[in-house]
Amino acid sequence: MKRVVLVSDPMCSWCWGMARDFEGARAALEESFEFDLMLGGINTHGTQPIGDYGRRYLMKLWQEVEATTGQAFGFALPEAYVHNSVLPCLLLEAWREDHAAPPFALLHELQQRFFVHGESISDLELLSGIAESYAVSDFAARVGDPGLTERVRFQFENAGAFGTNAMPSLLIDDERGLSLLAGGYVDAEMMQSLLAAQK
Repeated sequence: MKRVVLVSDPMCSWCWGMARDFEGARAALEESFEFDLMLGGINTHGTQPIGDYGRRYLMKLWQEVEATTGQAFGFALPEAYVHNSVLPCLLLEAWREDHAAPPFALLHELQQRFFVHGESISDLELLSGIAESYAVSDFAARVGDPGLTERVRFQFENAGAFGTNAMPSLLIDDERGLSLLAGGYVDAEMMQSLLAAQK
């Protein structure tokens, strides 16, 4: 069975825009393909709270994504937060480690909390509570784990190595290895059409 890899990130606006389309295609094709997740990383070196320019940029971007995809946005940002997705990506990888499966449900939970409810998903205290509800053991203590960090960094470094730096992206893994299937937003119908040609 061929593997389809979604390159995504919990703080990627277009990734949230495509979330429903991806899940629709995945549900329709789960008997024909194995689906996996590669973490892309957003502003992974950022340490300072986002400023006014960044807030205005995101509001404009979200209007565009909502108009294009029909996905809901809350148009509210946390009062002070660092726009850096390393911590939520560490949580996603910790879930994968504990449950031996791609963390799609948790990815969409994090996206919804940020894009719809305006919660700071780069906050360790918030993430620790989410980790507990998703049966991720001792998340706060694992944040500094070198193995976990290296697996996330490896995905960040390789996410753009297949012909595009756009997220979301779809990769196909077949006898030739991983290659780019689609870079950027595609709707469920287009996804299913692209994948049907890969069977």
